[in-house]
Amino acid sequence: MSICNWFKKKKEVEVEVGLEPPVSTNEIGTADLRSIFQWMAPNADLFLSDRTYRLCHTEDIERFLVQDATDREDYQAERYDCDDFAYRLMGQFSVPDWSDLTIGIVWTNVHALNCVVDEDRQFWFVEPQTDELVKVLEGVDTIRMIMM
Repeated sequence: MSICNWFKKKKEVEVEVGLEPPVSTNEIGTADLRSIFQWMAPNADLFLSDRTYRLCHTEDIERFLVQDATDREDYQAERYDCDDFAYRLMGQFSVPDWSDLTIGIVWTNVHALNCVVDEDRQFWFVEPQTDELVKVLEGVDTIRMIMM
């Protein structure tokens, strides 16, 4: 099998086992999203790469996380640690139908992880090592950066 045919076959398999698109259609502009982040983390550096995003439906995020394998990787200090988990999960969401959702990476004073903004404009932390969604993180007193 030629390399071109192999990629074509691989793509067909990915489409067959693909994830249903998220249900959310509610959009938010960068200015409104920035105001949510500034209220929550007034001193954080913000990097928003798009002009508009779709707000997340938490059931979509939970469904996605169940199928994603990021949380099944082994933690390795300085080799595959919290920022690597966060980058991987962000990459997993960077696919058609999912990439314009309000999903990002957060760096705190003690940890790196992911975040989402739901349809009620509520900010959630997503722990990529356990798939847990929480509104408050124990031991975190500063959000240093949010990238979306």
